[in-house]
Amino acid sequence: MKKLLLFALILLLSASMIGCTVAGSQSRENEEKTQQTDEADKEAVANIVEGFGKKLQEVSLLAPKEVLEKSMEESYGDFVTSELIAKWAKDPMNAPGRLTSSPWPDRIEILAIEKSAENEYEVKGEIIEITSTEKAEGGISAKRPITLAVRKIEGRWLIDDVKLGDYEKIK
Repeated sequence: MKKLLLFALILLLSASMIGCTVAGSQSRENEEKTQQTDEADKEAVANIVEGFGKKLQEVSLLAPKEVLEKSMEESYGDFVTSELIAKWAKDPMNAPGRLTSSPWPDRIEILAIEKSAENEYEVKGEIIEITSTEKAEGGISAKRPITLAVRKIEGRWLIDDVKLGDYEKIK
């Protein structure tokens, strides 16, 4: 009887250890999949922000309202929610885009991408503005901080909110 109990105890402990090993292995696999998904999401978010940054020079914020709305929809539509475009069309001075012929926004340089919630990232960066001189010789004419909220909406990453900082002096 003692041998039978001992055998049952060994069998139970072995099964328990195997279960822990399998659970631990599954946990590691799930962590790796989550990391891979997060990295893929960060890359997709970065691509949206960079693509948006390249379109900033196409939108003249001083254009008449109808022209401005159409320009924003055409240039920003693949990157930004329609609600944000509507908000900017009503208040273009708080929207990113081109204010003057020179300097003009050339790109957004990403400084940090942080996951803020499930299917949502906060991106901190700088809008880099240049003139024809910087375009030819390199450098920056002006820069302005920008913080973007990028959310996955109906399976697509889109910019859903933007906060613009004040222009910074370039030495």
